[in-house]
Amino acid sequence: MRRRIPSITAMLCFEAAAKTEGFARAAEEMNVTQSAISRQIQTLEAFVGQSLFIRSKQRVKLTAAGKTLLAELSPLLEELELTILKTRSHDSAEGSLNIGVYPTLGSRWFMPIIMGPEADKIRHVLNLVTYLKNSEIDPSLVDLAIAQDDEGWQGYRADKLMAETLVAVGAPDQFPIPVEDPHALLDHRILQHSTRPLSWQIWFRHQDLKLPRKIIGPIFSQFEMLIDATKAGHGIAIIPDILIKKELHQGSLVKVHPFEANTSSAYFLLTPETKIGVARIERMRTWFLENMRPCDPAVTG
Repeated sequence: MRRRIPSITAMLCFEAAAKTEGFARAAEEMNVTQSAISRQIQTLEAFVGQSLFIRSKQRVKLTAAGKTLLAELSPLLEELELTILKTRSHDSAEGSLNIGVYPTLGSRWFMPIIMGPEADKIRHVLNLVTYLKNSEIDPSLVDLAIAQDDEGWQGYRADKLMAETLVAVGAPDQFPIPVEDPHALLDHRILQHSTRPLSWQIWFRHQDLKLPRKIIGPIFSQFEMLIDATKAGHGIAIIPDILIKKELHQGSLVKVHPFEANTSSAYFLLTPETKIGVARIERMRTWFLENMRPCDPAVTG
């Protein structure tokens, strides 16, 4: 079906004239004659059935209809330009890549890897896109994404990076020695993460224990804040050990109980299905799978 839209040339000429407030300046910008600009705009006005400019000898000003069209049209032209640029570089082995990651995982695990000794082999500019929960991952924005869950990943190719281990931690001055009875931990203030409301239940279940009551305590939306609050002695928390290897190694956090829950959940490298086979994405995926390993805290300091 034929679309009822004017020519791209007419729309580009209109935008140039509207922003420069002159047909002559628009002609210079578009590298065409002033009469060509005038003809294109007349064609556009005839198409929409509206006068788009108030014409004077030296300058032109937008009519109300022209202002409305400009406000709606410019973002669409920018999006079209971006789409064409993406298409031109679709199967290019070079170029930038958008990598999605959680903020705390990005700063504590991902960044040391891509800034490490093997990073000079990365032949791309990496733009980091962050999100707090999996529902915020936008396959149109990311070329690759790192995410945690134990469910299927519809719309993505998923490569397992590593399993997740949950540990119960607190401040060392409050817990000079670990607590023996897991239930005794519930006498302390419990700190929680908003996207992990079942962490304590999972930790207890992996010990074949039942959580005796609902967990109540302060809730944080980012692990970085949860970790800082725990280090400051404001309570205890269940945290994936990959995020706190440095703190556990240095002693600014300690395990309040020795049990580690090796859960069925894991971290995955996701590739949107629509981007599978793109050369630069496939090469970056291979690099990630070869180099993404939990950092040694003794090395990363």
